[in-house]
Amino acid sequence: MRKLTIFFLFFVLAKSASAQFDLTINPVSLLFSSVDISGEYGIKPSFGLEGTLGYDYGGYSVGDVDVKNQGIGIRLIGKYYFNPNRNIDKFNIGPYVKFATRKGKYEDGVSTSNITNTRFAVGFYVGYKWVSAGRFVFELGLGAGRAFVNKYSSEDESIELGDFPLLNIDATGKLAIGYRF
Repeated sequence: MRKLTIFFLFFVLAKSASAQFDLTINPVSLLFSSVDISGEYGIKPSFGLEGTLGYDYGGYSVGDVDVKNQGIGIRLIGKYYFNPNRNIDKFNIGPYVKFATRKGKYEDGVSTSNITNTRFAVGFYVGYKWVSAGRFVFELGLGAGRAFVNKYSSEDESIELGDFPLLNIDATGKLAIGYRF
């Protein structure tokens, strides 16, 4: 039994070692004070599972109000590829799931308060991935869906924006460069 288990583990590890793995970064997100790094694992030649980890470190001003925030976000996309040339490349579609949490502080010159935002969304993604002969990756994609949770909390009060139909629309995008391992 032990030999069978060792053989099975060796087979699984050898099989996964030959699979495609794409590591990409979204350079446009840097313009918006965010870093988004994605990794996609090719489960089959026409199916990949992508995970994205994002870190938001920015702030913004609206009139006299300054908001500084930081937070993390996670996005998972199951991608089906139509007629791939180099495994998990070309036109793709699939569902996505997003979760993000941010903490921040706003100041309006009179008072200061801490705020927290929690968001959970599900949607549909469409994209295209180019893979060069040198294994460089370029990807472009868009997605739209619904935020089931969009809660803002402060020291004073809390509001669930997911209860308002127009405010629970979710969008996601990707313009990424990277490398295939």
